[in-house]
Amino acid sequence: MKTMLVAGLLAFALPAVAQEKAPPPAKLFANAAEVDAALAKVRAEKKPGNNVVVLVSVGPYPAQLEYRIPGSPPSASIHKAQAEFIYVVAGGCTLITGGTLTDPKDNGANVAGSGITGGTSRKVAKGDYIMVPPNTPHQYADVQGELAMVTLHMPMQP
Repeated sequence: MKTMLVAGLLAFALPAVAQEKAPPPAKLFANAAEVDAALAKVRAEKKPGNNVVVLVSVGPYPAQLEYRIPGSPPSASIHKAQAEFIYVVAGGCTLITGGTLTDPKDNGANVAGSGITGGTSRKVAKGDYIMVPPNTPHQYADVQGELAMVTLHMPMQP
């Protein structure tokens, strides 16, 4: 009887264990050819929105290529517990920081919005570096041709 009970419990427990997602393996290096290929791929797809390709990562630190084209939906957001380091590798846009998100929707780690009111606007272009502190509204607007960035999201201690 005990054997049947244990077998029954294992039958229910094993699928739950199998469904747990293992963290992705660390990828510590991306050469220039890989980065160029990732950029060429997202350029060729011409998909509106935020197209993301992880270049390197370890633990909670992904460095990723993010790509947007004109007409992409607004991407106002707040990362509650992460700073975001941005290096613009191609194109440009108007980056709005600060202010207040409009139509905020909390989705756990982040808050998304349809725009920002009262923020500070600045033009950013290839070669610019930006640091967005945690809990700071930010939005990429008025994409000029394209916007390609390498971003690093860095968890901050509370």
